[in-house]
Amino acid sequence: MRHEPRASEATEVFEADHSAAGSTNPPDEKTLPIRPSGPGAASAPTRAPSPPAQRAPERTEQAPERTEQAPEPAVERASEPAEHALGQAPQQPAERVPGRLAARVFGAVTVVPALLAAAWLLPGLPLLLAGRLTAPPLVFMFSPLAVGLCYLAMRQQPARWPGFRTEPRPRVAVPWWPVAATIAVAAGFAVWQIAERTQQVIALGDPATYLQTASWIARHGSLPIPYSAEAFGGTHPGLTFASASYYPAGSGLAPAVMAGTPLVLAAAIWLGGVPAALVMTPLIGACAVLSFGGLAARLVGARWAPAAAAALALSLPEQYTSRGTFSEPLVQVLLFGGLCLLIDALLVTSQPATAPAMGAATATGTDAGTDAGTGTDANAGTAGYADWPNQDRVLAALAGLVLGLTVLVRIDGLSDILPAVPLLGLLLAARRRQGIPFGLGLIAGVGYGLAEGYLLSRPYLDLVGPSLRPLGLIAAAVVVLTVAALAATRSRAALNQLRRLPASQRLTSWLPTAAAVATVAVFAVFAIRPLIQKTSSQNDQNSLYWVIWYIGLPAVLLGAFGLAVLASRGLKSLLNWTDARAEARTWALPLIIALWVIVTVLWRPAISPEQPWASRRLVPFVLPGLILGAIWASAWLRDLAGQRGRARATSGVVASCCAASLLIPATLTNLDLGSSPNASGPGRHLTANGMAFHRIGPGQLAAVDGLCQAIGPDASVVILDSLTADRFAQVARGLCDTPTAIMDHPTRATVGAVLAGIERAGRRPVLIAQDGSELAPYGGGPREVVNLLTTQEAHDLTAPATRVWPIQYTVWLSDPVGA
Repeated sequence: MRHEPRASEATEVFEADHSAAGSTNPPDEKTLPIRPSGPGAASAPTRAPSPPAQRAPERTEQAPERTEQAPEPAVERASEPAEHALGQAPQQPAERVPGRLAARVFGAVTVVPALLAAAWLLPGLPLLLAGRLTAPPLVFMFSPLAVGLCYLAMRQQPARWPGFRTEPRPRVAVPWWPVAATIAVAAGFAVWQIAERTQQVIALGDPATYLQTASWIARHGSLPIPYSAEAFGGTHPGLTFASASYYPAGSGLAPAVMAGTPLVLAAAIWLGGVPAALVMTPLIGACAVLSFGGLAARLVGARWAPAAAAALALSLPEQYTSRGTFSEPLVQVLLFGGLCLLIDALLVTSQPATAPAMGAATATGTDAGTDAGTGTDANAGTAGYADWPNQDRVLAALAGLVLGLTVLVRIDGLSDILPAVPLLGLLLAARRRQGIPFGLGLIAGVGYGLAEGYLLSRPYLDLVGPSLRPLGLIAAAVVVLTVAALAATRSRAALNQLRRLPASQRLTSWLPTAAAVATVAVFAVFAIRPLIQKTSSQNDQNSLYWVIWYIGLPAVLLGAFGLAVLASRGLKSLLNWTDARAEARTWALPLIIALWVIVTVLWRPAISPEQPWASRRLVPFVLPGLILGAIWASAWLRDLAGQRGRARATSGVVASCCAASLLIPATLTNLDLGSSPNASGPGRHLTANGMAFHRIGPGQLAAVDGLCQAIGPDASVVILDSLTADRFAQVARGLCDTPTAIMDHPTRATVGAVLAGIERAGRRPVLIAQDGSELAPYGGGPREVVNLLTTQEAHDLTAPATRVWPIQYTVWLSDPVGA
């Protein structure tokens, strides 16, 4: 007899279950209100609702017949009789639910980081576009905006989150231990990454570019970066200003990054300079881990949140991007926070402003204060909910805004959030109250990102145009198809076809199975891809094995299984238009994003395959999506073991084994355990040589400070070789606050003309090169001012990165005029 995974039960915020005795609901309807609606409250329906096409319209005093409208979700209509009974039940005073504070804290702390980021970015970009980005006005606008957004999001939270429950259990509150454990995981991650943070100040990749751009806008408040040709006596033959990651844009240089991350790092620079900015990203990474725990709690259950947070925190790509000034951790904060807000918006109930504080139910389904499919009051035990009748719309608008702002941080965010478009169409087709606010917020957030890209980062967008153009075509096609499908739902003929879908047993049985098989097939194709596609120029075909390196084969297998089952159940709910326990609606966008991002990123990572550099592509949602699927599968296996073993210890052992299978492989990759001979005598000892305790770029900040001191005041720097220009041009221009230019193919004549121009401008010329011999022809007593042996990322192609590689930086300087 095949055991099918059962639907999740909406119980997780307060974990309100049936008591062992006195339960009147049948086994498939196991939710109870947090607070009883009254002694005469109606119980839940005793059977699943009929499909929309097979049920006659019901009439109540609160809701008219719906014979001329699009089919409403059966989950909403099925609860109408019970809701009506609840509305007539005598009201009782609010019952204080034990553990309510733990649930509210958990719900709040996991969305606050995203709201704070949004509150900072919203006024920050207009100030940057106006060239007036300074701390006082930005803080002045940020403070009330942050308070307002947090208040709007936290003033009312869902009474329940869907949690994986299939057996009736005593009613218990969310305990403090998963809340404390998840926060402890995030705090431990922050301390660890701060201790091992990188010092990638010298331009050798995106981290330094983000940091240098943040330093510039914090000091000057505008982009692009001006050439300052007047500091060299005007333009000269062979004199250029562009260098790696900084491209000509009008009268200045545009960095090859989006402005979202530099805007956030600028806050740290205002507080404590570049050293504070190097601490900021580990803190952002810790917030991402915390928000991910909150997302797992909403989707699977609060007790699984610490395991999900720890699995993400122990993965090497998460640590690698959190130690340096990458954009991926901030993208995660916005993605996870936005998804949490959307789930809350879909679960929180709305009530008329005149309703009693306890929340009398009306006949508008889950939007009217009733737990879908059970007829229980979803707001029970929560005083004052009638004061916020539009909270679901507010949360939906905030969710769309936060998700849309990912584009301001990372242009690839357009692809990450593309599945939100068909979900928006589905919400509008179902006439859900959250649809329009979610769409408006999404448009506003994406508009911010596109405006920044067009006005400030146009050269960067031109550079990545070969990837953006196909994405733009796909996005346009998705929008057009969504609009067309939405228009079709206004047709009576189309509605009749939709009503017939639940009656087609053949269609509703094989399509969900096909979705699960297709999901598994995708992973199988990626697994055998290296055998089919053999290329010597790139290693994109090994992308699935990158994932296996960093989170382990058990996590990938569990994740693929979980995503496959969820895809099947989600499609079945869509075809039947039923979602009795809110699992389909809460999993909808996270599941679609996970599947979409996994396929698109693994098929074409669009990055050099060197590890760990390429692993950053897995950070936004490839690894998190698989971990979410694995956590769900672990919860299902635990529940199955509990039913078969009939012992709590059995399910506990299975849960522990599943958690260990998620944590141990990632830990081993990070530590790279081995043994070394004892220096003091015979024998060997255990060693950990992996990336977990290796820093990248130590000493760079001190080396840059020494370079700036050597350059001195009132100087104009001319760099004579391209390698030094790529590494140090923006360092000298930004951190040393010195006009800097580069000479292409320098000769005595061209360099002499530039030196004369600098002197005419009343400034002191300084020449820089990698080797002193390049400066010798121009006099000035060349001297070595930087000689740093430090570390960089490894460049492995066929294995995960377990070491750092050495790199040498040398800079020679001369003052030719003063010689």
